[in-house]
Amino acid sequence: MAKGLLTDEDIDTALAALEGWRREGDALLKDVPVTPDSHGWLTEAVMNEAAVLDHHPEIEHTSDGIRFRLSTHSAGGVTAKDVELAARIDHVLDGAAPDRG
Repeated sequence: MAKGLLTDEDIDTALAALEGWRREGDALLKDVPVTPDSHGWLTEAVMNEAAVLDHHPEIEHTSDGIRFRLSTHSAGGVTAKDVELAARIDHVLDGAAPDRG
């Protein structure tokens, strides 16, 4: 096993705590339904979080929103850094939710 890779059990445990994330091959994925006018600021906010971790997520703009794909290429799969970035992305998304109060 490459250095830093999480086991399948570790990934399953992490996914249980990450709402809306799933595993696809050697990566964590999340599709976020947002309007095109939200793509720019959301991408920038996530990249700011990624920079703190010195990590580089794949961000794909889809017809329905944005897809985040997290994998540590140097390790060849999912590491703790991917799980941490997923949690940070969720935090950004939580802060972006409109106030319904």
